[in-house]
Amino acid sequence: MLSKEDIESIIYSGEGYNAEFKVRIPSKVKDLTEEICAFANASGGVLLIRVDDNNNIHGADIDNGKRSSIQNSIN
Repeated sequence: MLSKEDIESIIYSGEGYNAEFKVRIPSKVKDLTEEICAFANASGGVLLIRVDDNNNIHGADIDNGKRSSIQNSIN
């Protein structure tokens, strides 16, 4: 699990080969799954939700239904 400092460092460094930011969860959860699979097929990476392209954190409230959808899609 990443620490708060790790996450802040990733955000400060910005998006790149091993980091992807999403302002919101896409309506098609499969889009997130594809990003995660791309990281898994490469050298790994981090997908941060509710961070914009300008490295601003927007915070997130992800309900249990959406969380389950993401987990099921990944599985």
